Amino acid sequence: MPAERGRAAADGPPRAAVLLAGGTGSRLGGADKALLRRGRSTLLQDWLEALVARQVAVVVVGPPHLRPQLDATGRSRPAAGSAPEVLLTREDPPLSGPAAGVAAGVRALAAADLLPHEGHVLLLAVDTVDPGALLDALHGVAPGPGRGAIPVDAAGREQRLASMVDAAALRRTVDALAPGEEVGWPLRRLLEGLAVDHPRLPAGLGRDVDTVADAAALGIELPEAEGDPPL
Repeated sequence: MPAERGRAAADGPPRAAVLLAGGTGSRLGGADKALLRRGRSTLLQDWLEALVARQVAVVVVGPPHLRPQLDATGRSRPAAGSAPEVLLTREDPPLSGPAAGVAAGVRALAAADLLPHEGHVLLLAVDTVDPGALLDALHGVAPGPGRGAIPVDAAGREQRLASMVDAAALRRTVDALAPGEEVGWPLRRLLEGLAVDHPRLPAGLGRDVDTVADAAALGIELPEAEGDPPL
């Protein structure tokens, strides 16, 4: 589907980002992860504010009901010069996996002429907390020409949705796909041909919200299930 533009404010971005925000939250009772609250903000608001503050154009890949969150980000930051774009798009069909979501985001950025011809694009997930610190860590990484960085956590797991990859190489990969080819793919399959380094994530970064226990540990409010009595 065509990307919809939202309002944001900051000077021209040095990079672009694809932010996946359309999962089912199945291990959280079906909660919409993008709208979970940590403190006074939703997880999506935290990400948008962090990206806009760092002058990064972003496409959110998620359902249409997230549109007010994108618009609220722009209203909360008075315009100063050229503003980085905040777009909203959706993979087709919806909920067809992270590779399909990233491919949809790349196509939306390219269609809006926001995907850099040189440099990197960030691949991110809305349920990762502490976005500002993670972005600062990624911005401090310096892969060689044509290379990206997929960090590994303390357990040695690759964090593909806390990464930065060569934008031109990823676009070539996406452009080479047959229609619908990426549906159901894991993200690893989409990225497997790209040249990447694997820096270690600083301790405490890359934490995400997959379960009720995660939410409790990270101070994230979960909505009451239907039928739950008030406290």
